[in-house]
Amino acid sequence: MNIATKLLLPALTLLAFALPLGGCSCGFDCNSSDDNNGGGGNLARLTLGLSDSLPEDLKQVMIEVNSITLRRSGVEDVVISTFTIPELDLVDASSFQVNLLDYQGVKQLPVIEGLELAAGSYSEVSIAILTGSVNRSYVQLEDDTLRPISVTGGVLSLPGIELASGAQTFTVEFGLAQALQYQDGNDTYLLTRTGVRIENNTSAARLSGTVQNSLFDTVSPCSQKPDPEKGNRVYLYSGLNLLRENLADVFTPQSTTSIPENAVAPFAVASMAEDSLTGNWSYSFGFIPAGSYTIAFSCNTAADNAVNYDGLAIPLPIGQKYDITLSEGENGSCNLAEGASC
Repeated sequence: MNIATKLLLPALTLLAFALPLGGCSCGFDCNSSDDNNGGGGNLARLTLGLSDSLPEDLKQVMIEVNSITLRRSGVEDVVISTFTIPELDLVDASSFQVNLLDYQGVKQLPVIEGLELAAGSYSEVSIAILTGSVNRSYVQLEDDTLRPISVTGGVLSLPGIELASGAQTFTVEFGLAQALQYQDGNDTYLLTRTGVRIENNTSAARLSGTVQNSLFDTVSPCSQKPDPEKGNRVYLYSGLNLLRENLADVFTPQSTTSIPENAVAPFAVASMAEDSLTGNWSYSFGFIPAGSYTIAFSCNTAADNAVNYDGLAIPLPIGQKYDITLSEGENGSCNLAEGASC
């Protein structure tokens, strides 16, 4: 596996922290004084999940979660520090390990249940991740080699959420194409908050579809690929009627290569998955905000670096660009093929 491949990972719909809340007798600890309810008021019941989509050339992306903290101004933090997770055979565990690639699309792993919170604004959701060893958080490559995952400060600090009274479900969506970055200097992977977002399941839309496999290798340079099934991705950009020449591969402001002035970075990225029964190829974006988007397929993405602007041709073939508008809660569909439209 070359370095360029390791640098690029598609957006994953990974795991789900389910927090249908109902008190602190649910198999975890939280500092549940009266202050946590802000002195009274309506109670919210929260379900929080993690989700991701398929990254290329990796067998596992394993993280070990030590705690989850919800912060609210003026009151004590809510800290969840033990976990009872039947699916993992865990009872009152001080941490849990999860392979994010086991929970793709809309599949979720409930890790917290029965937690009551005061309705209102929570300024931050922090996920503490244990690192420093391939026994804790790591990536497993195609050749079974393990590489440790690091997290700056050991914590992913994510934007907060607004809780109304009653039951609500949120999902932490990991866009691994942006969030997981290979570090050549020390041969490790850095998990960042870039591309990681929190979506309200009620208002979030979903987008999926099939991809005609003739798109994989019918044009140059894709026609020279040794494996037509490698290096294929679907890029999702915010907005309609975007100019083809402005659609960019994954990059961050820390790019060591020059970024064109009008380059538009993707909002999310998905790679292909083959149905073992039908042989059809598909893509999926699990949780995205309602709105208007441009979809673009490219067959030559193996060198897409998670940090650097690489100047990849998107779309490729050049006709594979689509516009779509998704409403709240919609399960949108767009099948990519020669001559198709959405």
